[in-house]
Amino acid sequence: IDFHALVEVVRVADRQKMLAAFGLFFFLNLLVLLRWSLLLKGFGINVSLYRLFLSYISSLFFNLFLPSTIGGDTLRTLDISQHTQKPSSGILATVVLDRAIGFFGLFVVLIVSLAFGYKVFNDISILWATFLLLLLVLFLSALMFWGWFFHRFFKCLPFKKLKSYLNNIHLATSSYKERRRFLWGALFLSISVHVGMAAVYYLLALSLHESLGFLYFLIAVPMITVFSTLPFTVGGLGLRDTASVVVFTRVGLAAAKAFALSLINFAFMLILGILGGFCYVFILYRRRLQSY
Repeated sequence: IDFHALVEVVRVADRQKMLAAFGLFFFLNLLVLLRWSLLLKGFGINVSLYRLFLSYISSLFFNLFLPSTIGGDTLRTLDISQHTQKPSSGILATVVLDRAIGFFGLFVVLIVSLAFGYKVFNDISILWATFLLLLLVLFLSALMFWGWFFHRFFKCLPFKKLKSYLNNIHLATSSYKERRRFLWGALFLSISVHVGMAAVYYLLALSLHESLGFLYFLIAVPMITVFSTLPFTVGGLGLRDTASVVVFTRVGLAAAKAFALSLINFAFMLILGILGGFCYVFILYRRRLQSY
């Protein structure tokens, strides 16, 4: 990527459209928070949205310097477990289910988009990536809801305490089969979030004076999201950027603009992460110290 071209792309960007994209990005994070709240209620755990917001926004701070979302998910699991005095396995089950339903929603958006616009990309690799995402969705579904598969998969795990902890998580997630309305509600929010993320990228492209059709983003952004959630890099950096360049240059976007889309999206994450850091240090961590 030509650094000078990248700087010029950002310099001439439409600030108002970029600000609108950030506003939508922030709103989508609130929908993710609402999805988690819904799953907690399904498990019989009632926590105020304000308290969940503090935990969730703080988790975004830890996602900035730990692989993928592992650090943030660990933080919000332990924080809400301590706040509610509930076993961490139950809280973690809602976090795992939250992530899994996020993938389900991603798959639904991608499949519907491809049904109407496969010719937009006309690339067999898109179908292969979609097939791999389907396998991931089926694997997560089996682990969470199918006892036989879960026990077969972890049969050879040598650590009894870990097996027992994982089994508690499985029992918690599988219990949602009796409370499916919470799953359907969470899935609806997931689909809304992923359509919204496509809209964020669309607005960012407009801010960079590009006018690709919205359907491009409904197909491309789910693919980019899959790569960015792989736990190999911090905050998805590198993977997200490479995926953005590879995907968007195939539809005629200049490499510098494709890279800029990814970097601006990361900048949005960085802003929320820094806000989360302040919330953690000055509210959550401070309260924890005062309770000792």
